[in-house]
Amino acid sequence: MPSIFDLYRKHIGQIKGCTVIRLHGLDRKSVEKQTGKDWSEVISQKDKDLERLAGMLADLRSRDVQSFLYVNNHFEGSAPRTIVRIKEFLEN
Repeated sequence: MPSIFDLYRKHIGQIKGCTVIRLHGLDRKSVEKQTGKDWSEVISQKDKDLERLAGMLADLRSRDVQSFLYVNNHFEGSAPRTIVRIKEFLEN
């Protein structure tokens, strides 16, 4: 599957009104092995991706595009903690 950032760049002109973004992990089995199915900690920080995502969300907001972001535990190991991290990137 192509990167969300590549897709966004390619289709930016078509994204209007409302969009949904969902962050999946690349290797579900590996993440589950690392977490032991305890989803309380980030085990694979993706700071570069979160920084790019914050920029993308800021761009969407500036264009009045209502955005819904869903985060899967498999993205970094803990969806709730990833959401906190995304908020921090958005505030900076």
